[in-house]
Amino acid sequence: MALVGFPNSSIHSTETGWRVAASTSYVIPDSAEMMTWSIGNHGFEMTLSSALPQLIHDQIRPWLSQWLATHDLSIEEIRGWAVHPGGPRILTAFHEAVDLPADALRHSYNVLQNYGNMSSATVFFILQQMMQEENHLPCVALGFGPGITVEAALLKRN
Repeated sequence: MALVGFPNSSIHSTETGWRVAASTSYVIPDSAEMMTWSIGNHGFEMTLSSALPQLIHDQIRPWLSQWLATHDLSIEEIRGWAVHPGGPRILTAFHEAVDLPADALRHSYNVLQNYGNMSSATVFFILQQMMQEENHLPCVALGFGPGITVEAALLKRN
């Protein structure tokens, strides 16, 4: 997931009232082989380790708690979760690790079911659905990439 914006968190939408308050990247240690991309004869080839969901389960909460604390927030204070649906096992691992309410990832599951994994653009489909409802702010948008790299954005009201 990549966020393209402006300095000082000045990117925002007056139409939705959402703005990017912060963003960050984190590489989970010793995870380089968990997800790989290479160029093959017919385009990009991606491999995922079957151990990836457990890695996310074990590693995500401590890092996420620490990052949110730098913004005076806790996991429990986040009202919206736009988690990139790399697959149902990824979503389940994240959901269990962060100990979210049962329907917290419903938009992620909905986009996965209706559109599949559309690579980086998928998280924007999730955010679009969330913006049509109230009470999702503050929100964390989050995706996973090779490395394993975690990309996250904290979204707040204007």
